[in-house]
Amino acid sequence: MTSRFISAVALYGPKAEPVRGFLADVQELVAEHVGDGFRPYSPEQMHGTIIAFNGVPDPDSGAIVNEYYLEHSGARLEMDVDLAMRILTDHFAGPLRVRFGGCRPEDEPSFLSRGWHPFERAFSVQGNAFVLIGWPTAAGRPLDRLRRDMNAANVLHRYHRREGDVDDDFYLVVGHHADAPAGALGRAVRSVREKLAADPIEIEIGADDVKIVAADSHTLAPPLFVGDIPVAASTLLAFAPDGTADASGAVAHHPR
Repeated sequence: MTSRFISAVALYGPKAEPVRGFLADVQELVAEHVGDGFRPYSPEQMHGTIIAFNGVPDPDSGAIVNEYYLEHSGARLEMDVDLAMRILTDHFAGPLRVRFGGCRPEDEPSFLSRGWHPFERAFSVQGNAFVLIGWPTAAGRPLDRLRRDMNAANVLHRYHRREGDVDDDFYLVVGHHADAPAGALGRAVRSVREKLAADPIEIEIGADDVKIVAADSHTLAPPLFVGDIPVAASTLLAFAPDGTADASGAVAHHPR
């Protein structure tokens, strides 16, 4: 069975300033320390994941059930894509403001992200990926709330493995490394963390910045489909593993 990754993401495709310049500066700092071992994402490819809609066919009913409910609890729950799109659209009725950086290592943090101080969590190497993380500026953990509200549509967030798990992170991968030395990776991470602490940035994400992307790679490149929200259930489910869509792009359109 072909793997298929279907996600609601933000900032996928062409980017305006200051976002484009900010991400380019981060990549440049990494490249200074990692050199030829750095495999940067293209500017259009970089994105922040909101929530995944990965599904697998139920062998008994043929329905597309949520991959993470199945993986984490063994539950075969058919996703209600139309409801999921309404939830997503409602949450982006107003813009979401996200801040990157601004927390120094000596600061007393107002929150922890998966147990990490936000200075450290803001940029890290996870496996072979360079991961940049920002957080909503509004109170009430709006991203975590959106992800949890998706449970009503039988969509479970990947990092909500247990009832009390919280994930209000807005995370972007800026590239990967090809077996770069640990010393170079450490210097790159410290350099980016220090830049973020000294020079934070806030960005505004509106409904027009949110896309549904289907691809055969978790990097979302090349895309098989890119659509504005809301996307019809019939269109989205055609890209599930037993769907009928192919890589020709016949039903796809691209970000504005």
